[in-house]
Amino acid sequence: MTALAVDGWRIVSVANTATKEHGIDVIADHEGQTVGIEVKGFPSRQYADPARRIETKRTNPSTQAAHWYAQAVLAAMRLRGKEPTWRSVIALPDFRRYRDLHAETVGSLSAAQIDVWWVNQVGEVDRN
Repeated sequence: MTALAVDGWRIVSVANTATKEHGIDVIADHEGQTVGIEVKGFPSRQYADPARRIETKRTNPSTQAAHWYAQAVLAAMRLRGKEPTWRSVIALPDFRRYRDLHAETVGSLSAAQIDVWWVNQVGEVDRN
C-alpha cells in the first residue's frame, strides 16, 4: 500500500486480514481509475496462528502457493464480473513458484484483463 500512496493513489479500503475479512484486499483510486487488488503472500512451513506456531504445516509451501494463486485468480475474475470498469490486479511476492504459475496462465489473465503486480522483498512494486 505504501508504494501505491507514494505514486499518488488514494487508498479507499483495506481488508483486515487478521480477522480473515472476506472481499477485495485493497481498493484504491487514482486519476479516475479504481483498482481492486487481491494480495497474496508466500506460504511458510509454520502456522501464523500463535497457538500453532510450533507446528509444521503438512502441506508443502509450493503446493500451498499453487492453491493461493488459484484463489487469487478466481477472486480477480469475480471482481472483473462484479466491477467491470475497475482494474483487477493480483499482487504477489516475487517468488519463482509464483512466476512459474504466472507463466502458465499469463495469456488467460491478459485476455481477462487481469494484471499481476510483483512485490520484491523491500516492498517495491513492479506493475509490468
